[in-house]
Amino acid sequence: MRRREAVLAGLAVLCLAAAQNAAPAKAETVQQKAKRHGMAKAPAGDPAMLAAFARAQRTLDGFVEALDGGLPGAGAFSVKIAVADRGKTEYFWINGLSHVGSRFSGTVNNRPEIVENVTFGQKLTFPRSQIRDWSYVKDGRMQGSFTTCVLLGREDPVQARELKAQIGLICE
Repeated sequence: MRRREAVLAGLAVLCLAAAQNAAPAKAETVQQKAKRHGMAKAPAGDPAMLAAFARAQRTLDGFVEALDGGLPGAGAFSVKIAVADRGKTEYFWINGLSHVGSRFSGTVNNRPEIVENVTFGQKLTFPRSQIRDWSYVKDGRMQGSFTTCVLLGREDPVQARELKAQIGLICE
């Protein structure tokens, strides 16, 4: 009898394990994907991303005005720039910004995964023309972040909506 109980117990464990393995995995959240992949990617020449870059450049004067103190209560200023190295390009958010005319300086705020000529925390100086996106927070709402909106538009709508709500991002 004891042997039969042991066999049944063993079968029960195997069935539970099989059921757990057969159960559909929970979908990855946008944040989990970002952690696992490190960065969201878009193919070179992506039309939606190019449009986001153009919009950021068109609206950059308003960002600079806010950065210069022209918008009380605005903070957490950052820009996204393109960095090229050996024929490859990677995009970095830069914070701790300052500028003199059309030359900006700030600190690299994400870890490189493609290029090797910058490091996390490195101070960079770059021309205005290198800016591909911008962002700041005012009244709990994130302004700009046009490239983020493009990337979130390609994610699960429910997860994207939740993330936008968490960070106060409104994509128009």
